[in-house]
Amino acid sequence: MTNLDDTQLESLEIGPMPIIQTFVDRLDLPRMLNTYLPRHRRGRDPKLAPEKVITAMIANIVVARRPLYGIHEWAQGFVPEPFGLEATDVPLLNDDRLGRELDRMFEADRASLMTAVITKAVTEFDVSLEQLHSDTTTVTFSGAYDNQTDLDAPGRPPCITFGRNKDHRPDLKQLVYALTVSADGAVPIHHKTYDGNTSDDKVHIETWSMLEKIVGSPDFLYVADSKLCTRENMQFIAERGGRFISVVPRTRKEYTTLCERLRQGEVFAWDEVCRKPNPRGQDKDEVVYWAIEGDHSVEGYRILWYRSSQKTVKDASVRQARIDKAKRGIERLQNREGTRPFPTQEAAQKAADAVLRKENAERWLRVQVQVHSGCRYKQTTPGRPSEHTTYVKEPIEFFGFEVTEDGDAIQADARLDGLFPLITNDRTLCAKEVLAKYKYQPNLEKRNEQLKSVYHVMPILLKSPTRVAGLLFVYFLALLLWALIEREIRRRMDQEGIEHLPLYPEMRKCEAPTTDGIFQTLQGLRRHRLLDKDGNVLRTFFDPLSPVAAQALKLLGVSLQHYGRRK
Repeated sequence: MTNLDDTQLESLEIGPMPIIQTFVDRLDLPRMLNTYLPRHRRGRDPKLAPEKVITAMIANIVVARRPLYGIHEWAQGFVPEPFGLEATDVPLLNDDRLGRELDRMFEADRASLMTAVITKAVTEFDVSLEQLHSDTTTVTFSGAYDNQTDLDAPGRPPCITFGRNKDHRPDLKQLVYALTVSADGAVPIHHKTYDGNTSDDKVHIETWSMLEKIVGSPDFLYVADSKLCTRENMQFIAERGGRFISVVPRTRKEYTTLCERLRQGEVFAWDEVCRKPNPRGQDKDEVVYWAIEGDHSVEGYRILWYRSSQKTVKDASVRQARIDKAKRGIERLQNREGTRPFPTQEAAQKAADAVLRKENAERWLRVQVQVHSGCRYKQTTPGRPSEHTTYVKEPIEFFGFEVTEDGDAIQADARLDGLFPLITNDRTLCAKEVLAKYKYQPNLEKRNEQLKSVYHVMPILLKSPTRVAGLLFVYFLALLLWALIEREIRRRMDQEGIEHLPLYPEMRKCEAPTTDGIFQTLQGLRRHRLLDKDGNVLRTFFDPLSPVAAQALKLLGVSLQHYGRRK
């Protein structure tokens, strides 16, 4: 009989690690990392294989989002086997080893590694590549990063520098992060990091060329925002047999010409192409889209003009908000208590015009400065006033502001409310189909949002630009894993006719489960082992698995044995 005083209880979390390892194995990621990562100077790492280190970083990003120096402590609380580690491997996950593997990730042929991983993902999970969406975001950094002067050096890391910051932090340096996803589950297909001052319109040719290699042909639809709509970009894709959809920017002549015709009151025969429920609630009006096909662009591509009922309401409210804000600014000029009055009528007019420019309301408001006469009393002698101080009455002029709305200009601009044009070289798609394909773009924007909010890619606490580039590639692999898990469970639910899973609190129904929602059902589940004084296992038992968690694991093809169940 074992003496309880000679035993100890080991409790380690299992969590969603078996799901991660199952999908890592389906991607054959360890073998690919072992193939493409450059070797150590002495061959393999004698203590810990590099593919295990990278896999541990991916698991950390997906589950915990701890910084590199915290991965060692984080991993100590988990059962190591479900994510490809042995018990002796966990103490080796120190930040020095993690940093060296990031250096090797940068030195690797990441383009070939990405192509191999994506090709495997497309084959294994049957991901359609008929339609691909591309966009960029920025990763903001705090710090100087001044050691990036040799910009002409071959194989250099992307330059962390100032640029047009999409996080609204122009005071901080950044990198441009380009991401492409499929229209089949928003699965990441391509990623590359560029210098922080790279313009968005400069990345599409390289991105499309890489996608052509991944797909194996130019026969796919490439969808991107208005930065794609340049003569060089569109001509490059069209000449190689590709197809594209983009937004026509407001700087294009085609845009300004039609807008002027609408402002002047010209009437067009709009056709309704789509009607759907309002995503903001059942008590809202339906969202309706109308379309017309306009004149071709100067390059000969189709331009389709759309009007959205939802966007019409939004544009009108934005315009009215700008008008109201400008009026409040003029009122503050009128009531300048405690400040010196405007010295001249010209100075008052200049201040009013500045308010209108600041709020972009010059088209809709007119401000006239009115001169009023008054008087003031001034001391006849200098010094602090007293009971003997005498005053003299002086005439003065002060200025008021009369604000009027330009009704004709407001009415003319109201004719443009809800308007947006799309450009494409695909002549087989009707207006409804072009709109439907472009409307998948927010799913890509959601992936970029996940990178920043869910994965907490910022702040990046690394000084080395090479390690930053390697880490961002690891984030891409984590994002790919996240998307595949989400897509797979929804696909399996459709195949088995399951309409929802009770993932929400109080067992409420979830029709479109997310990876995070699945992980929440497994969070905190532990394996407990009773060990004798020599470390031998006397008994193993597990926390109970909820029915919804077991159902999700079966849908994802994950063995329940990791959680102590035979079936």
